[in-house]
Amino acid sequence: REAKLKQVVLQTIKQKGVLVIPAFAIERTQQILYELNHLVERRLIKPIDVYLDSPMAIGATEVIKSYPQYYDPEALQLVSHGDDMFDFPGLHICQTRDQSKTINEAPWPKVIISGSGMMNGGRILHHLVRYLSNPKCTLLIIGYQSPSTLGHKLYRGDKTVQVMGERVDVR
Repeated sequence: REAKLKQVVLQTIKQKGVLVIPAFAIERTQQILYELNHLVERRLIKPIDVYLDSPMAIGATEVIKSYPQYYDPEALQLVSHGDDMFDFPGLHICQTRDQSKTINEAPWPKVIISGSGMMNGGRILHHLVRYLSNPKCTLLIIGYQSPSTLGHKLYRGDKTVQVMGERVDVR
């Protein structure tokens, strides 16, 4: 999984694009942050701005940080050596709507992690409208997509989708 994430981040950097990751607020977001932390801090990828744009995921991450006694041995070792496994150079936390809007003006390449995971609501919809039509951008689907969701339509390869009432070409 980490190798695939590394590959898509490197591809995003190379094509000077945007990697959009719709993520579930609990567990998937933290897994992605953990793996990006590893890739960035061990210099396995070039520095890139990563925007966590999900208030629920931000809150869930803070709760998880509060309970290190439940971490696996590897995570516990990282934390005991002073590493915040969910934070790394280039990570931007977007809690407020105004902070979320600043992502639009941020230079490319960049990574956006946003909810909801099945793309049926949340801030991810604004990012999909902005980036799905651009061939330099990548949508990385990392979780199950229920058949009735926008995420499933994108997963099955639909070339055009409706997002917030707007017809969007998928490139």
